[in-house]
Amino acid sequence: MDNFKIKIKYLTLIACLSIMIGQAFAQSAVQPLPYILDMVHNNPGEVPYVTKYNDPVYMKSQGFNGMVTHWFVNCAITYDNYEKGIVPENSKEREWIMAKAAEIDKKLNACKKAGMCVYPFTDFIVFPKSLWTRYGSEITGKGKVAGTGGMDERSRKPDMQSKRTQDMLRAQIAGIFERFPQLDGLTLRFGETYLQDAPYHMGGGPIRDGKSGIEDQVTLINILRDEICVKRNKKLFYRTWDFGYNFHNNPDYYLAVTNRIKPHPNLIFVIKYQQDDFHRMTPFNPTLAIGNHAQIVEAQSRMEAYGKGAHPYYTAKGVIDGWPETKYEIVFGRHEFNGKLNDPDNPRGIKDILGKGLLKGVMTWSNGGGWDGPYITNELWADLNTYVLSQWAQHPEKSEEALFYEFAKRLGLTGYEADLFRQLNLLTIEGVRKGQLNSYTSNAVWWSRDQYFSAVENKNIVNEIINKKKEREILAEKAEASAIWRQIEALSKQIHVNNAADQEAVEVSCTYGRIKYELVEQMWILMIENGIAKRGGSFNIGVIKQAINHYDLLWSEWKALKSSSKYCATLYTDLAFRNQQNGSIGELVDSLRKVL
Repeated sequence: MDNFKIKIKYLTLIACLSIMIGQAFAQSAVQPLPYILDMVHNNPGEVPYVTKYNDPVYMKSQGFNGMVTHWFVNCAITYDNYEKGIVPENSKEREWIMAKAAEIDKKLNACKKAGMCVYPFTDFIVFPKSLWTRYGSEITGKGKVAGTGGMDERSRKPDMQSKRTQDMLRAQIAGIFERFPQLDGLTLRFGETYLQDAPYHMGGGPIRDGKSGIEDQVTLINILRDEICVKRNKKLFYRTWDFGYNFHNNPDYYLAVTNRIKPHPNLIFVIKYQQDDFHRMTPFNPTLAIGNHAQIVEAQSRMEAYGKGAHPYYTAKGVIDGWPETKYEIVFGRHEFNGKLNDPDNPRGIKDILGKGLLKGVMTWSNGGGWDGPYITNELWADLNTYVLSQWAQHPEKSEEALFYEFAKRLGLTGYEADLFRQLNLLTIEGVRKGQLNSYTSNAVWWSRDQYFSAVENKNIVNEIINKKKEREILAEKAEASAIWRQIEALSKQIHVNNAADQEAVEVSCTYGRIKYELVEQMWILMIENGIAKRGGSFNIGVIKQAINHYDLLWSEWKALKSSSKYCATLYTDLAFRNQQNGSIGELVDSLRKVL
């Protein structure tokens, strides 16, 4: 009997310990992620955004513990620590640098007063013109600056393997922290470099194309790690910001670089959650949750390819849980299904990698991305996406749905109206994808972006549609998208938020989205009809006439909507990217008017 009692006590003790261990494990598994960051990225060369997300007091109240500020700290130092007077005294160049530094002081002091960590957005290897005049032959490498940032005449391709470049980079880092000792660290982008807001500076991305880029990455990161993380005990957020099948997208490339970098608690890699830019019809990024380094995920709250917040587009669910289309394998770089079900063990959203131990936070872009407009006057849709994703990082034990309803409650929506608000936002997920892209061929994901419609971008896609005889399915999908947006518009008139301005913004923005995607439907009709004719077919005059009439009426309705409310975002144009007439939807429609 005594032995029996001992066994019972032993088993009870084991059970209690198991429960305690399980509870401890469960609690540790749902700890808040350490880094809850946000970035406001201003359009290059334009007036900075006026937004509450620049207010450190507001950001602190929302649970953010770091701001990635767009201050150009790398352009606010004189390099006297490298060579006294290399930027001449009393020169316009030096005066601009000093004024920029004083401006940053005020903003930095406000952040520190609010108890907010600051990790400024930084383009390294951007130096004053005076330094390039003196040492340009030693700094400049071979090749051109890649990306949109290479359009500026002041762009230069630095040689990352040059000792002079490396020495000046170390001086740049030292100069930044000597001038701004309150900084908690820096956030680097190496892929694109924009000089529109730095009139006295020159430079560009230092990473070469191909395998040579691996050596440049290792050299650059090791210098940054040594100077920032080790010597100064500051944080370095290294954004893997490149294009093609390189550091950001290619697991082999990512590991070839990061396996040669010794991990450090202050070194964190920042990776977009999709294997490309912020697009639909794109796989979950396979560079996430691999290797030995801490990572945080960055995500736009108002994507430049999908309205920029001018109309509702609920993205936080796609980031956390995965987009609907990620159920199927998507061919990298072609943006199309291959028809196979995804491996159920493969991650689709960031919640699926939470248990891997490398995910340490998120970086939302509450504002920014792309160029030009649309410009918004109400941030409600950006607020929704920013809130849900940032709150999930603070409370990863909560579901996306629970966090969504928390946000709805902040708007005064409960019960049935909260359900209608969720229905509205969930509809935007496929209303956007099926309107702008397609499920039956590959996609040119940039054909509509910012405030532009570039019909020429879809030339090859239209040919593919015709070759595969998918015209019927494509146009049915566009009609479905228009119907989804009409439902969204109807739902917007059945909910009543607790603020009159927000109420008007909700209704106007939903009508904005409906008009936009009905317009996009007409564009696809006209692009396909034009494609058929260009391949030797005949113009269907009746279809073209009806589509153009509808197109014209929708533009008139859109302009009237803009005139009706100050909460209506600025409109798209009928021009191609960056105001080009050539290749625009306007050019295509005008050519078809002549056919009529």
